[in-house]
Amino acid sequence: MVKIKEGYVMNAREKVEFDRVNALPRKTSGVVAYYFKPQTKYPPRIYVFMHAEIWCDRNRRPMGLFHTMPFLSRPMNREEIEYHHFDIRLCYHQYEDWDKLIYTEEQEAEELDKENPGTGSAFLEKLKSYRNDYPVGQPQNPQPRINEQLTESGESNLMGELISNGQHYSLQQISELLIKEQQGEKRMTILILLRELYKSRATGQTEGHNMTIAQIERKALMSQQRTRRNYVRRVYQKNKLFALEEIRVKYPDYTEARLQADLLVKKRRFRNKKRKPIVDLRRCQLEKLARKLSFEDLSEHDYHHTCCRIVLLQNAHKLRMPILLTVNLNKNKLIYSFNWRTRESVVKFFVGLANTRGMTHEQLALRHKEMSSSNYSF
Repeated sequence: MVKIKEGYVMNAREKVEFDRVNALPRKTSGVVAYYFKPQTKYPPRIYVFMHAEIWCDRNRRPMGLFHTMPFLSRPMNREEIEYHHFDIRLCYHQYEDWDKLIYTEEQEAEELDKENPGTGSAFLEKLKSYRNDYPVGQPQNPQPRINEQLTESGESNLMGELISNGQHYSLQQISELLIKEQQGEKRMTILILLRELYKSRATGQTEGHNMTIAQIERKALMSQQRTRRNYVRRVYQKNKLFALEEIRVKYPDYTEARLQADLLVKKRRFRNKKRKPIVDLRRCQLEKLARKLSFEDLSEHDYHHTCCRIVLLQNAHKLRMPILLTVNLNKNKLIYSFNWRTRESVVKFFVGLANTRGMTHEQLALRHKEMSSSNYSF
C-alpha cells in the first residue's frame, strides 16, 4: 500500500481519488535508471529515475540529460512499484553525495534480495564500483597533480598527451583543464580536443578518443574561418563604405577579394511545400487521364474521348455532384450514391463487393449504409 503519514486522515476528495487509483491494475515491472550530471554552475549530481522505461528524452531535457545515457539500471522491487503507482507524475530523485545514495540503495537492494536472492547484492556492488568514475560530493575545485603537469607542457606535447591518455581522465579533470584553457591561452586546438574528450566521456562514446592531430587542426582552421566570416559580415552590415578599413584593423592582410568571398552566401535549398495527398476518386481519375494525355501516344478517337472525360469529371467535381454507381444484380439494376469527396479506395472496395459471387442488393445496401454513414473508416 501507499505510504501515508501516521495519524493523517484523508478528506472525502482525497479518499475518492485514492480509491480510484487503488482500483487500477499495477504494473508488473519497472526500471530504475541512474544518470550522472557533471558539474556546470551547479555541483555534480546523480539522478535516479523511477519507471525509466516511460521517460523520453525531452522529459529529461530540463535536467540537462537530453543526450545522456544511463550508466547503470536495475529492476524496481514490488514496494517501489506499489509506492509509485499512486504518483501520477514522472518521478526522479537526485543525490549530491554518494553516501546518501548508497544508504538509500542498500534498503532497496534488501527488498530485491527478498524477491530474487542475490540480485540486490550484485547491483549494490556494481553501484559502488562507479564511485571513482563519477565524483559526487567532493570539493568543487580540487587541484589534481595531472593538471599542473599538463599546463607546464607545450601545445604539441599537451595534444599528444591528451590524445594518448585522455580516455583515462575523469570528467572533473577534463572540466578543470577546459576552464583553465578558456581563462588562459585559449588555444583553439586544445579547446576543441578537450571538448571532444568531455563529450565522449560524458556520453560514453569513443569518438573523442580516436581523433588525430590532423582532424583537430582542420576543426580549428574551420572555426577560425567561421569566426572571421561572421565578424566580416557584421562589420559590413553596419558600415559598407569603410568596412574594409575597419576589418584590416583586426586582420591586416585582409583583401577585397577575400571580402567578396566571405560575403558570398550559398544558395539556400528551398524545400517543397507539404501538400495533402490526393485520394478522392474524381481527382485521382483526373490525374490519371492527364498523365495519359502527356505520356501516351493516343489515336484521334482516344484523344477526343479522354478530353471529354476530363471535362465531365472536372465539371462534376466543381459542382460537387455525388458519385453514382450502377449495380446490376440478378437482373435488378440499382444506383448507389456516394459523397463527392469519397476516397478512391472506398469506391473500389464497394465495386469489389458488388462483383462478389452470391451478393444481393439487400446485403449491398446494408454495406452501403454502413460505409456512407461512417465518418472515420470510409
